[in-house]
Amino acid sequence: MTSCFDGSMIDRPDAGRRRFVAGAPLAAMMLAGAVRAQTPAAYAAPPRGAANAKRIALRFGTSYVGVQPMTKPVRDILDKFQADYPNVSIAVEATAGNDHQTKIKLDASADRVPDFFNYWRLDPGFGLDQIARAGRLADLTAWTREDPHFKGLFDDSSWRTATLDGKVYGVPLLMFYVQFLANKAVFDRAGVALPTDWASLNTAVKALKSKGELPWAISIGNDSQGGRIYNYVVNRTVGNERAMRMHGGLEPINVPEMVRAMEMLRDLVVGYAPDDAIAIKNEVVYAKYVNANRGGLILDGSWVTAQIKPEIQKDLVVLEFPLIPGGFQKEPNVERDLTTLLYMSSKAMADADKRPYVVEIVRRLTARDAGRVYSEEAKAPIPMLGVPVDDEKYGRIPREANAIALRNPANKWIPSAMKPDQRAKFEPLLGEFLAGKHEPARFVEQLGRIFGG
Repeated sequence: MTSCFDGSMIDRPDAGRRRFVAGAPLAAMMLAGAVRAQTPAAYAAPPRGAANAKRIALRFGTSYVGVQPMTKPVRDILDKFQADYPNVSIAVEATAGNDHQTKIKLDASADRVPDFFNYWRLDPGFGLDQIARAGRLADLTAWTREDPHFKGLFDDSSWRTATLDGKVYGVPLLMFYVQFLANKAVFDRAGVALPTDWASLNTAVKALKSKGELPWAISIGNDSQGGRIYNYVVNRTVGNERAMRMHGGLEPINVPEMVRAMEMLRDLVVGYAPDDAIAIKNEVVYAKYVNANRGGLILDGSWVTAQIKPEIQKDLVVLEFPLIPGGFQKEPNVERDLTTLLYMSSKAMADADKRPYVVEIVRRLTARDAGRVYSEEAKAPIPMLGVPVDDEKYGRIPREANAIALRNPANKWIPSAMKPDQRAKFEPLLGEFLAGKHEPARFVEQLGRIFGG
């Protein structure tokens, strides 16, 4: 049997090797080869290895550098591409971390955007929305709709993230989701049952504390795990679309529903986080609390699992964040979005010589086979559907958390709706609230001043 991200099972002749499949049935994997011949001529792959082929020089901008887990898988694909097309040279322009944002913005200002590059979402906080609206990015709408390569490859939420002003500008590459974990060893030590719904979650945090255990292993400062809990409580109460409008200044935020949400957040978190939660960085939580077998509950991004010691991981149970009675959301939703997409410059897409090669390399970088390697070798969550992955290589916690993330509707990260100056005011204020400094009604009133409602 083969386990799947969406929780279903698939019988396989090769059942001796246990594998799971992301999202769609395995049959979807056959699409790429079966329909490539139907690809519109404008996007067809060039003939390989033609002796008289014109020399093409491409530029690839990337944040995958050094020991970053995605560096090797991506470079391997580029090397294979250049072996297939010896007339093409690819200059890799690598800048690590946030320096990559600076590089792309400077390139856009100079009208020399790389032919293709990986980057974050089109959110205002990352600045790519302005670059797209300035005409520096290629409009990929027609290509992604017409090329069979993309049929069934990504879900609607991924394409929404790749879209701005009704135009597709990016191709999904990697995703993130927020996972909710319980340390069963801590719960057993305290004699407390694992939570199954909103009432038992509230009961559990109080019971853990009364037994001398730390209920939440989280930070509550800027860009914190406490902020992720805020996102879930707000989304469960008012819905993600309305939450995004509120935090984007498009709808009043100082409303009774938000006050109620903050009352529930206070009852769930305030007084149940580490004493130094407002001062420590997110990664310190793992060294000081999680890996010291302290903290009953963890809620954080999918990228943190590798920071947890194997002996702690064996006791972790993957949970779904519960629904809130009387809240807007009537079925579980998961905070999930793309963390990385591939973009192309408008100049490259308009260049008849470059376009076929850039299109082909982006296809290869986003193919299901590539997604399998990203999962197994880089341990990266992928948005591609229908990808069989060896769960022994990927790990139990990512497999189970992925199953929850991909079978449920996706919530967008609320701070992505904020302008940078608004987020700079919001995060310290939220930290103060989670530390018990503000009453819910007063806190929501202050949010109204930040977001204009």
